[in-house]
Amino acid sequence: MIDLETMPLPELRTLRAQIEAEIRRRGSATQRLIKRVQKLAADQGLSLNELLTVAGGSDEIPTVSRSGTAIKYRNPVNPAQGWTGHGRKPGWVIDYLANGGSLDKLAV
Repeated sequence: MIDLETMPLPELRTLRAQIEAEIRRRGSATQRLIKRVQKLAADQGLSLNELLTVAGGSDEIPTVSRSGTAIKYRNPVNPAQGWTGHGRKPGWVIDYLANGGSLDKLAV
């Protein structure tokens, strides 16, 4: 494990830059995969949402979270995932925003 407390500041900055670059690289790989899956679904006459509904075995998409608060944002890749807008942002929201997406586009 890396001991960050004893690492000199210039090394910490270099490490941070490497980590941010890797996060961007993985995010763009995720976006490429999503686009490939969307294209494959479209080639079969399905939307990605339809494909996910069939794969999930349910025609219903939940509209309320476990806490009873209405969902305000929905994952465009996996409509079964929603966020109320309260508390920490879920990973899929963070990834979407990091890849240039807008929170407004996720609004239900």
